[in-house]
Amino acid sequence: MRRLVVASAILATLLTMPLSLASAASPATATSSPTSSPTAPPTPGPTYPSTATDPDRATAALAYLLAAQLPDGSIDKSLGETADFIIGAAAAGYDPATLTGCSGGASALAFLATASDAAAGDAAKTGKAALAVIAAGQNPAGFSGRNLVARLGALYHAATGKYGDGSTFGQSFAILAVDASGGVVPAGATVELAALQGPDGSWSYGADRATAGAGDTNSTAIALMALDATGVHAADAAGLAYFKTQQLGDGGFPYQNSTTNGIPASDPDSGALVAQAIIAAGQDPASASWSRGSGNALTSVRAAQGADGGFVFPGSPESAFTTSQVAAALARKPYAALVFPTDGRRVPGTRCPGYVPVASPTPTASPSPSPSSTPSPTVAPVASPTPAFGIAGGAGNPNGATATVVVVVVAVAGLFAALAGWFVLRARAGRR
Repeated sequence: MRRLVVASAILATLLTMPLSLASAASPATATSSPTSSPTAPPTPGPTYPSTATDPDRATAALAYLLAAQLPDGSIDKSLGETADFIIGAAAAGYDPATLTGCSGGASALAFLATASDAAAGDAAKTGKAALAVIAAGQNPAGFSGRNLVARLGALYHAATGKYGDGSTFGQSFAILAVDASGGVVPAGATVELAALQGPDGSWSYGADRATAGAGDTNSTAIALMALDATGVHAADAAGLAYFKTQQLGDGGFPYQNSTTNGIPASDPDSGALVAQAIIAAGQDPASASWSRGSGNALTSVRAAQGADGGFVFPGSPESAFTTSQVAAALARKPYAALVFPTDGRRVPGTRCPGYVPVASPTPTASPSPSPSSTPSPTVAPVASPTPAFGIAGGAGNPNGATATVVVVVVAVAGLFAALAGWFVLRARAGRR
């Protein structure tokens, strides 16, 4: 709320600036071209090399997160973001037990163990924590003295088929975790999840059936991955058709293809989730059928990567929140379809001060999760500066007044875009 109040004050100041400055502009300048439609803000900063392979990109994203990892082992003190960091590292072939940040603080898995206690009554977070433990090659039924599988079982209501509150994310992550741990997913659970699919093929975050236009790409992707993991493919056709309606002209995906919060723009973790869901459904997100113009979900994701490996959400600087979701998608691994890493293989600390390359074990093929796996010992980036608009004005510039008005208009448009992005980020943050 504080951010909204501050932003509103700035907006009020901008809107009350004297617009009479426009009268000083020459007629030719004032009418030189029609007003263009607003567009999504440009990606700030230089981007990652376009020739980089997806494995290289995944490694760069993980290195960015490693440098951002907090002393307590977490990414932003968030169970969900930290779990995604662990899952992404495992999917890219790195050992999650080595994720201890640049200065060798607590491990990501150690943070996850503690954080999972506070989330014991949350099906989504408990399920996601279990998936991260499994991805790390450990046993979720005996993780640092904790039985995450039993916790999920305690959250299941046989009479309704719901895990916890029955929300899409809670239901989906619980199903994914039970399946990945080698357990039997109750038939009622998949029936309940399938029943939440709306008439347009989408799911929304809540525990009610999605209404047409109210669903979102993130919830739909998670639900499809959960159903597909258990062999339930009846919802695939409608879900994939919904994704087609959400795909933008650059081939990427927004949280929602709706103008409710401003002009929609592709964002990398929505694109990553959709790409994972497409893969889980047995299709290729880079194929012609999933392309628009010269782009697709993966090219759109790549375009959002900064030179230091982090990813940007439209209108915002790079962040761990956005970056943590992406590595597993670049490794082409949906949730619950992960390959175990090579023991001891570390994410390169290329973003760490004084980094010196060291030899790392060569990745090898990995076995399926084993309930008997023994626990092994067990990530928030520096934001990039927002680009500044430098348009000169004043007495020495005959078009200075026009430039000033342009600055005001651009600033107002940018602020609206930032506010819209903030609201969407707030909505998406609840799912992590």
